[in-house]
Amino acid sequence: MRFKLVLAVKSESFGNVLPVSYQYELSAAVYRRIRENFETYLHWLSSNGFAPVDDCRNRLFSFSNLYIPRIRVENDRLHILVKKVQMWISFLPVRGTREFVHTLFEGDTFVLGDRRSRVELAVEEIIDCPTPEFGTEAEYLALSPIVFMVARSNRSMEYIGPDYPPYADCFYRSILAKYEKIFGRPFEGNADFSWNLLSEPKRKGIFMMRFTPEESKVIGYMYKFKVSMDPLLHQIMYETGIGEKVNLGFGCVEILRRGATDEGKAAPSSEKEDTPMKII
Repeated sequence: MRFKLVLAVKSESFGNVLPVSYQYELSAAVYRRIRENFETYLHWLSSNGFAPVDDCRNRLFSFSNLYIPRIRVENDRLHILVKKVQMWISFLPVRGTREFVHTLFEGDTFVLGDRRSRVELAVEEIIDCPTPEFGTEAEYLALSPIVFMVARSNRSMEYIGPDYPPYADCFYRSILAKYEKIFGRPFEGNADFSWNLLSEPKRKGIFMMRFTPEESKVIGYMYKFKVSMDPLLHQIMYETGIGEKVNLGFGCVEILRRGATDEGKAAPSSEKEDTPMKII
């Protein structure tokens, strides 16, 4: 299930300037709400047939970057020029998920930022998004950078983009690995798979824990793509993200267009297909 959170910008609290790299703070805000409602979280897992786990980063959900219609970027600062912003959050389990999301976020307030600038965001509205009918083929848009890494010969890790020759194979193996971790067994469905890039990828370098001794940088890519695979794998990718570091808000995707229906017409697109997106 997917939900849109409408967030009011409370500029009177700290101003309207975010660091460009706010993703770690956004993920921390999401996990803080889960930890504060941990018994509810464990009950939600159990009611959907998943074993209760101590680690809430269990690959069962994903969330987007912020959608900010009007911005001004100055160096590493992001000026928000609107009163409301949005984000999307998706969950693979269905039973009780609407109630769970409202428990987590209804009336909540996020404070995002670093030692140089912060913004307070208040959850004003939680909107259910229509659930797609998943087929074998669909076109997608990245709502947050998609991250993949491979090992170098010296065993260090390297971030890769769509120009890496085996990228499609990394993409598919990532989905299969997620399926196995979620369900505890290898995927045994339709193994047919194809992947095609539909837009020029935009490289994004995101700082984690900026201005601290633990500071690091994650490299991901924003792009549109088309993929053909088993419908269940489409659902897992849509609801729980793709690639690595999904627990930090990377790899959230939106459907732009689905494959043809039985009548030969294109399936309806999501609400965001015709909307100019500024996912920052």
